[in-house]
Amino acid sequence: MTNDLKKWLNKKESSKEIITDSLIQKYKACLSADVDVKNLLGLHWCLTQPKETRLNLNIDGHIKKGNFMPPIPLEQRMWAASSISFFEDLSSVNEIERLSEIKKIERKISKNSGELYFVEIEHNYYSEKTLLIKETQSLVYKKFSSKKIKKPLIDLDNKKILKKVMPDNTMLFRFSAITFNSHRIHYDKDYAMKKENYPDLVVQGPLIATIVMNLIQSNNLAHHLKEFNFRNVSPAFVNQNLIICANENEVLVVNDDNEILMEGKYKF
Repeated sequence: MTNDLKKWLNKKESSKEIITDSLIQKYKACLSADVDVKNLLGLHWCLTQPKETRLNLNIDGHIKKGNFMPPIPLEQRMWAASSISFFEDLSSVNEIERLSEIKKIERKISKNSGELYFVEIEHNYYSEKTLLIKETQSLVYKKFSSKKIKKPLIDLDNKKILKKVMPDNTMLFRFSAITFNSHRIHYDKDYAMKKENYPDLVVQGPLIATIVMNLIQSNNLAHHLKEFNFRNVSPAFVNQNLIICANENEVLVVNDDNEILMEGKYKF
């Protein structure tokens, strides 16, 4: 890590937002046709998002680097993983405050992808002084590449399938809207294919995680989900099935070709 990037370690930002009935209804409308969402898991990703003008966005739709986000010298950014702890649910909360801090910036070399930078951010969500949710998020930056990487496969013969969900263009658009996510790979097919070399629109990682968390919760109504950790393994694409499998504390999301999209663990 260069000295310039070291300046971003422990950099902080904060934001507050009122949880409105309108936002909750939009969140439910986006997801509830596929899964029971009464516990509002993942709603925190719809709140306190930076509200930058278009002038402060890059061509990819992300906020320009150099303010809160470090000036990583690589173009492509992806949500690699998150570790989430739920202490209180959001159903009875009126206002939420997010306090975020950059905890780690790490450069790695991958055999398949070349140079990578991982940025670890800790997000704490409060209602007044009560900690509601703690999330450690990992972002990965890499160079654009047209190289096809062999995706990990798995045999589902011994896996319990909870549900199959097929995100369409409307679901992707609505989730980008309620999370104020302007990354163009989720709604601009020409950009996704020609610039970032994807075969189609990419399903948002937090959308998959939101569906999975609420599905796990709705199958365990006697308990409240306390922890959910996930890792995005391969991109998922619009109009393709998310096949969600789970056992006592692990979850797996694959597509119709048995390619692993997401791996996760959870606790009640």
